[in-house]
Amino acid sequence: MTSSTTTLQEDFPLPPQRSGKSFWFYTLRTNALVLALLALLVPISWYAENPDRLDPYYARILMLIGINVVLAVSLQLINGISGQFSLGHAGFMAVGAYMAGYPATAYSNELHDPGAVLLFYVALFVTLGTIGLLLWGLFALLRLSRRAYGGAPLLLLLALLAWFVWDISMAARVTTGQGAPPYLVWSRLIVWIQSGFTWILERGTPAAAWVDGHLPEAGRKPVTFLLLLLGGACCAAVAGFLIGLPTLRLRGDYLAIATLGFSEIIRVVITNAEPLGRATGLSVPVYSNVGSGESPEFRIFPWVFGAALVTTMTIWRLQHSAKGRAIAAVREDEIAAAAVGIDTTHHKVLAFVIGAFFAGVAGGLFAHYDGYLNPNAFGFIRSIEVVVMVTIGGLGSVWGAIAAAAVLTWLPEFLRDPGSWIGIVTSAELPRWLVDSLAAVGENRMVAYSLLLILIMLARGGAFGFRRPSFLRWRREPGAPAAGATAS
Repeated sequence: MTSSTTTLQEDFPLPPQRSGKSFWFYTLRTNALVLALLALLVPISWYAENPDRLDPYYARILMLIGINVVLAVSLQLINGISGQFSLGHAGFMAVGAYMAGYPATAYSNELHDPGAVLLFYVALFVTLGTIGLLLWGLFALLRLSRRAYGGAPLLLLLALLAWFVWDISMAARVTTGQGAPPYLVWSRLIVWIQSGFTWILERGTPAAAWVDGHLPEAGRKPVTFLLLLLGGACCAAVAGFLIGLPTLRLRGDYLAIATLGFSEIIRVVITNAEPLGRATGLSVPVYSNVGSGESPEFRIFPWVFGAALVTTMTIWRLQHSAKGRAIAAVREDEIAAAAVGIDTTHHKVLAFVIGAFFAGVAGGLFAHYDGYLNPNAFGFIRSIEVVVMVTIGGLGSVWGAIAAAAVLTWLPEFLRDPGSWIGIVTSAELPRWLVDSLAAVGENRMVAYSLLLILIMLARGGAFGFRRPSFLRWRREPGAPAAGATAS
């Protein structure tokens, strides 16, 4: 057996027969780490959000680790498993954060109105669906014009864009109360779409009030929060689809530049959107505050690490499924994958949409933990931070992404004041010279952080990227053929 076949067998192990006790035993053993993490969530959550046992500063570090794990693992699907190069993850996070935070502020009273939040998302997705159908019809007509002349679709598209810009600029000069003239087609269409959104909200208000009235008071807040997370994540997935479909024809650096451009477009749109607070930011109801007096089930720690657990399991299972093998085949050789019947565009867009969905979940968690959203928090640097976590963790390694997200979230805080962290661990008084040296490191912590990243990459690229331990792998039964082996 060649070395490449051995690597394939270890990265994509074949499970035993799906029958009998052997299969269920191996299944439980393979997911042992997940079960252990799930069992630890309850005691850790009780400990982490109790200010008498854990300082709020350390609790915040734990929360940010959980959010960054969701971001890193979801980007691992795009950059590592599917082999693309995206620099737009901060944009998807921003969409999820604002689309989870805005309805919580505008349509919910302290996260106690799940019916109103659900109605907002229904109206939003109906409106987006209508716009999507109109755009699909428009582009279908543009493609038909190719039969008359090969360059006609491009010329017509440029003409439509010029018409749209002129239409909007003319509508901006119309005096308030006069309404748009009949010849301003695009402006009138936008007004009709806005009126349709408002009409759905008005007609659905009694149904939303009925839903709120029939839910128990104790369940309103968690249900509302869950709807906000899923709604924001779905909006981020739609953004990922709209960005991924036209740009995934690009590769490498060109794709990175395109996704970075779309991420900056999202940030600029948010900065200029009046309902989202523009550059001053948006205040969001906080789901939980340490020491706020709320009951334990209303605390956000289990939500953060529960989302990290669900993200990890979803990406891990996808990686080792038939879809994951197809995505890996597209990553290794797109032409060969297409030659054997794999729809390369479908699988690349699928990875992009799923990664954007979980980035939106991370954004919603960040919004309702921090309580304040600012467009500058989702800029270029944020995308680079997540890419560094994925690269340090090892491209294609889900567990490496988790380890890198935890270490690289904690490391800047450690370098801020290394003496206090060492003192906490050792519980001993440090020598004066060591205290002064550690203080100098804290003053230049970003320089030290950068040097450590360089040393890690020089020592071994993807330092945390490791294969699963042997006790977590499927084992081949004696006499069974190896993966990739053919019968003689």
